[in-house]
Amino acid sequence: MSRVEIINRTEESFLPKRKIQKIVDLVLKEEGKQFPGVLVVAAVDREEIRNLKKRFFGQDHYTDVISFLYGFSDKDGIWGEIVICPAVAKEEARARGVRNEEEMSIVLIHGLLHLLGYGDEEPQERQVMEERQEALYQLLREEEEREKLVRKAIRAKNHAYAPYSNFPVGAALRGWGGEIFTGCNVENASLGLTICAERVAVAKAVSQGVREFEKLAIVADSSSYCFPCGACRQVLYEFAPQLEIIAAKSDKDYEVISLASLLPRAFLLENGRKE
Repeated sequence: MSRVEIINRTEESFLPKRKIQKIVDLVLKEEGKQFPGVLVVAAVDREEIRNLKKRFFGQDHYTDVISFLYGFSDKDGIWGEIVICPAVAKEEARARGVRNEEEMSIVLIHGLLHLLGYGDEEPQERQVMEERQEALYQLLREEEEREKLVRKAIRAKNHAYAPYSNFPVGAALRGWGGEIFTGCNVENASLGLTICAERVAVAKAVSQGVREFEKLAIVADSSSYCFPCGACRQVLYEFAPQLEIIAAKSDKDYEVISLASLLPRAFLLENGRKE
């Protein structure tokens, strides 16, 4: 894994270090690259990036990102540098109607792809690069959504009532509209009345008019992954056969599996649903 060193020479707000490292790790992983050493990510103002563009590329205009590949023989261990101008990136964000953080994330991915050999001089090259850039950004968003759900499930677990099993569980269920419903297990002295965290989350969602779900994160013991029990699988399948299950130890350590693979040949009444 490449270590990222950040240099901010502008007063403009920039991406946090954690997010920059996350993007670098994701792109290198998806591209099958492992570069030991340091990648420098520098934020500069409009005039500095214009001067760099003119000095090294002979082009006298502002740009959002420039990449420099140094190689792997330098004593300082720096193998590459990505120079970003947040001011220009924010102008492009306004023009495209997207958030500043989204635009700067895409710009960073663009710079990384240049370091990995992608070009955008010719139309065909540009199309390939833009498609890969978009695919990587969508993967980034997917990971961030999963991590967010896991963190909400962890918070829900703190409210679990589990005096008999001593096995608190938290769940976070995401609807297709972006709504998130959390649940925790609620045990009872009459053990058959115990309600699992997953079913608590489903009941909360349905009671508020939401019946279509996209993802479910589940957290229990941090030393192991927790998957839904048989009853929960059947209840979840009633509403979301294609549900994505995220079984997590933490927001950085989780497994992703489909509900359909956990419950093949699920029981359904052919005329039982009313669309």
